[in-house]
Amino acid sequence: MVRLAVISDSHWGRTRLERFARLAREEGFDGIIHCGDGVSDARWLEKHLDVPVRYVAGNCDPRWICDRELRLSYEQARLLAVHGDLYSVKYDLTSLSYYAEEAGAQAVLFGHTHQPYAGYVGRVMMVNPGSLREGRYAVMEIDGAKIVPYLKEF
Repeated sequence: MVRLAVISDSHWGRTRLERFARLAREEGFDGIIHCGDGVSDARWLEKHLDVPVRYVAGNCDPRWICDRELRLSYEQARLLAVHGDLYSVKYDLTSLSYYAEEAGAQAVLFGHTHQPYAGYVGRVMMVNPGSLREGRYAVMEIDGAKIVPYLKEF
């Protein structure tokens, strides 16, 4: 089984970031995925934790700093990570759900709204951890092709 932490929208909040880093050490995650608006925070986590940190740029990050989407595989699960602003997720999740399905993803991880969400839209599991700056994150347990998300807060 693989346990991933999913974070987003940290917005350079160092106190929450340091608290999350302590939590991540205690939890022993296999990896961390940051869904944008805090790429420098994701890079800080890379330097201070001994786990892989993957990240995408959000609308508040410089566009050239890194990719805007990642297609990831863990065990037999296929994930898509984006920030969400390019898919109007503040208004509707349908566009992102269609895109994720076309990309062959079982689950899409996104941020932008600062509102935690875990559920299905069509055949795609959609997970928004909420804003790390507000103490919200998600944990995803992946066992083979089975994905179970948990929304968390500290």
